[in-house]
Amino acid sequence: MKNRNTNTLFLLVLLLTSCNPRVVTDMLTNEWPATKPDSVYLFHKTDAIPPESQEIGKVKVVDTGFSLNGSFNQVMQLAINATAEKGGNGLVITEHRWPDGHSTIHRVWGTMLRIPESTFMYNEVSDSVEYSALKQILPEEEYAEFMEYKATKQFYEQQQKELEERVERQQEIIRQAPRNVLRISAGPTLMTSKYMVDNHQYRNRVGIDICVDYDHVWKSGFGFGINYLHNYTSFDEGVKSRVNYIGPSAVFAFSRTKNFRCDLAWGIGYCHYSDSYEGYSIAQNRVGLMMRVGAEWRVAKHLALGAQINVFSVRLKKPEGLELEKNEFYGIEHFGLQGGLRYYF
Repeated sequence: MKNRNTNTLFLLVLLLTSCNPRVVTDMLTNEWPATKPDSVYLFHKTDAIPPESQEIGKVKVVDTGFSLNGSFNQVMQLAINATAEKGGNGLVITEHRWPDGHSTIHRVWGTMLRIPESTFMYNEVSDSVEYSALKQILPEEEYAEFMEYKATKQFYEQQQKELEERVERQQEIIRQAPRNVLRISAGPTLMTSKYMVDNHQYRNRVGIDICVDYDHVWKSGFGFGINYLHNYTSFDEGVKSRVNYIGPSAVFAFSRTKNFRCDLAWGIGYCHYSDSYEGYSIAQNRVGLMMRVGAEWRVAKHLALGAQINVFSVRLKKPEGLELEKNEFYGIEHFGLQGGLRYYF
């Protein structure tokens, strides 16, 4: 059974390879390293060959007797590939035979050249030479088809090149992005939750936030942080509310340019809440939640100006008699906008 499988595989490989035309090379020298197929210029035998070009060998693409893949473009590409593999950068088509009674495919013969680099520097060889040579050996319809193929190929190669350049620029921005950031920010906040002081229910009360944040971000853009927030809000009755929060956070940051940077952070930590009035104070220790969305603009190597939106939430013990709506909790929710300095190190 093993020998039968081996024989079947051998016959399958033989059948597949026999479908392709045969490429034969006869080298005069092997001193040149391989080149790229796109760098091989085509010439017709009647064209003027660039001066000081060196013949390095012959190539022919012919029928194996079972060849199926033998359009003109296919056999020409095989000849070009063989020329590049042998170190050539020029190919003179000396003979082209159309499908006939002897073969069902196109067949070509050519001379492989090594053209001096100085020739390219002075533009003595150009695409127009390549296309004029092809036009002499191709009928008008096949020449137009070949030109369309070349234009499409060049378009996609240019697109790929531009994509690679964009990726490289983005990678350079990532390499230059700060890994450690210290933020000091301050700004107004708006309390959006219900809050009771004596028998007065407040909502949409304005206070002030002071924030100090440290972030460490890896090249992937993800990282971690430590966040401190102090909120101060006063009420008409003379009551002063203070919230102090500190805790870790998960961070994601990204840079579109080397100067502009955005970041997101989500955290959970320890919250100390207190109310004070004429020397009297009550306090609660709770778990707080925070979210930050920020953007900053670098103004020096280690310094940036930034703004951020902070959302902070902490649940508190509900006063007796306070009615809450469905899915509503009693506590403090702040929505704040802060600005300040960022130090990169």
